Amino acid sequence: MLGGPFAARWNYCGNFPYSEKDGFAMLNSGRAAFECILRSMPRPRRVLVPRFICDTILEPLNRLELPVERYTVNEQLIPCPPADSGTQDLLLLVNYFGLTGEAVRAAVLRHPGPVVVDATTALYSAPLPGIPVFYSPRKFGPLSDGGVASAPFPLILPDEVDSSIERYLGLLEQTEKGARFAAKSHQAAEDSLSMLYRRMSDITREMLTIPNWVAASKRRLENYAELHAALAPINRLQLPATPEAAPMCYPLVCGIPGLRDELIDAGIALPLYWPEVIEATTADEPENMLARSLLPLPLDHRCTRQDMQRLIKLILG
Repeated sequence: MLGGPFAARWNYCGNFPYSEKDGFAMLNSGRAAFECILRSMPRPRRVLVPRFICDTILEPLNRLELPVERYTVNEQLIPCPPADSGTQDLLLLVNYFGLTGEAVRAAVLRHPGPVVVDATTALYSAPLPGIPVFYSPRKFGPLSDGGVASAPFPLILPDEVDSSIERYLGLLEQTEKGARFAAKSHQAAEDSLSMLYRRMSDITREMLTIPNWVAASKRRLENYAELHAALAPINRLQLPATPEAAPMCYPLVCGIPGLRDELIDAGIALPLYWPEVIEATTADEPENMLARSLLPLPLDHRCTRQDMQRLIKLILG
């Protein structure tokens, strides 16, 4: 159509790390990307799933009626799959926050059967050669949905394309009225993705081209370095001084009583990864400790060096 009202258009950077022409498939969520991979590979005898993970990962497994066995992740986020895992067992490995790539690679080499990597919190971590992987870019930028799948075999895509119009209300509300006002809409957008297996919407495809993902990666790495230099001595997690790729957050596990509440009161957003893990495990299990104690300190591209210094001061006093 020529003329008429103007559609929403922004400045495009166009440097999102992945695209369909490079062998990646665009879906409407990370769990849909996982389902796409599952539907495109031989049916496994069972799927080995870590206990330290969001329960939404079970949605595609339940829909496909795949047997699931949960396994332990230790205090250092290192996977400990069952000793009897075999060639017909699919092992799901998580690259936690983009910081456990080394542990993932080691587990891939040990497992005799097929492996899929959950990189929903590791957008900037490149796929391992020959290993299927799925991403969730909305955890790293201004998106309300979207997932990316990659595999060394042809991917069978769903026929239906998603619609994201209503999901982007939360982003608009947050821009105009703040995060607290938009919380209800953000949650509604999240809930709407449940059990929904579709291709990525046209809106989200367009939104992916807008952020400067390269500049955002650089800022994340700079902020991580700032936090790690100050907080490594009190962090029970042994994190790399120089990550392989830009991380999602700085995961801090320390014994400072009441620190989570103090940081939240100071205006620091600290999501809980993941409350359902606490309910499903006992207090003496490592996943329970991680879910209760891990503080995912923000370090994204919106955070300045001054923000990092303030955060450090709040923690160390």
